[in-house]
Amino acid sequence: MKKKLLAFTIMTVAALSLFGCKKKEEPATTEVATTQEATTEEATTENLHEGEFYNELTGVWSKDYKPHRPIAIMINNIIDAVPSSSTKQADIIYEFMVEGGITRLMPIFSEYEDIEKLGSVRSARHYYMTVANEHNAIYFCYGQSKPAEKRLKEGLIDAVNGLTYDAGYYRDNSRVAPHNVYTTGEKIVNAIADFGYSTEYSKDHEKVFSFNEEDTELADGTAANTVHVSFGAYMKPYFVYNAEKGVYERYEYGKEQIDNMADPEDNILSFKNVIVQQSVYECINPKNDLQNVTLVGSGEGYYCTNGKAIPIKWEKKSKEAPTKFYMENGEELLLNPGKTWISIIGSAEGCGVSFE
Repeated sequence: MKKKLLAFTIMTVAALSLFGCKKKEEPATTEVATTQEATTEEATTENLHEGEFYNELTGVWSKDYKPHRPIAIMINNIIDAVPSSSTKQADIIYEFMVEGGITRLMPIFSEYEDIEKLGSVRSARHYYMTVANEHNAIYFCYGQSKPAEKRLKEGLIDAVNGLTYDAGYYRDNSRVAPHNVYTTGEKIVNAIADFGYSTEYSKDHEKVFSFNEEDTELADGTAANTVHVSFGAYMKPYFVYNAEKGVYERYEYGKEQIDNMADPEDNILSFKNVIVQQSVYECINPKNDLQNVTLVGSGEGYYCTNGKAIPIKWEKKSKEAPTKFYMENGEELLLNPGKTWISIIGSAEGCGVSFE
């Protein structure tokens, strides 16, 4: 009996020794397994979308879409210039404050060739150009502020400015200047060709947004069936969640913000995602109230989708780096596939966001 017990003990110790030796190699095994899992996941995603192409502006896969540089264009948003034309076709719309407390829009389009009428087009501001470059977009404008003019002359962005290239635009006499400048898909295509701008993404381009593979409900968050955005005393647009369509519809000046080139049955500007990014505005020329906004650095904000809102953080490490959005736990924010509206508000009194 003692011999059997001794033999069992020796075998047990030997087994434990072998197990202990193998344990030291676990990190390498785990790393290989993780790599294999990531590779398998990528392959699975590609197989799910075989023959399709990914639109990094919307997170949507499609056989009809071919990846290429988008365009960004300055659009009037003063009350005398609404409704706009063809803005509903944009994949992303950025809204910043400009002079006098009003806002101006910068829609970004992945598909623009067939646009019949787009506008009304207004002048460049330097901070819009910074964001347009994040998306490697070709920038369209008619005129410019002094800071924007400096950047245009230095060639810091591929741009088509109507003051120096009138062929890219036309005047609509049914509206009073300066609210009557428009362009078309044909003019946009011709302008890009005339300037010799590449339509391929640059090699060092890094996408701005990350998306869920499919529509995903927020695990937590505040009820946000109405999202009120305040730029100050004058501009107080808001978004109303349309549960039937699963999108936020934009309201401004007390009514729906529409696109007069869209189907009258579906002409309200609508978005799957709404981001409110809080930053700091500063008047850099009191004579004409010219603004600057802090884009490099970090700050807070909110992400809204499917009738709910969560607090987020944003970070932009340099003027050339893309703006990244994160949840409160530090994980990168994943947007739901679809169109996105981003309002960049200030931190002064009267600025903010609230939900109903």
